[in-house]
Amino acid sequence: MLAFKYMWKNECTAEVTANIHTKKVTVINHSEDWLLRPFGNNESPTIGDLFAFPESRCFPRARDNCRQLLDDLGLTAYDPLDICKITHGRQWDDYNWIQFDGEDVEYERDVKLRD
Repeated sequence: MLAFKYMWKNECTAEVTANIHTKKVTVINHSEDWLLRPFGNNESPTIGDLFAFPESRCFPRARDNCRQLLDDLGLTAYDPLDICKITHGRQWDDYNWIQFDGEDVEYERDVKLRD
């Protein structure tokens, strides 16, 4: 089971759960703004959409310094889900991030990159 909340600053904009074995993905969107949703206006994401999502929230595999970034994160291979579990899918150009089930993470304390 994979479960996470998609956040915008301190606000939960969506809750996602997925059973990898049955390939069932459930999304509860809490925002009307599709830009604040993990799958945009797609209300019925597939397991493929789920696995593509973390890659959209991390650095590209073809980035010149990819190996160095992986080393810095303590990873031996490019795995977007593993990268997002460490970085919370933070990006400089938006305020969205991922809070995985069971994490004690707060925006101001742990995630915030900028004002």
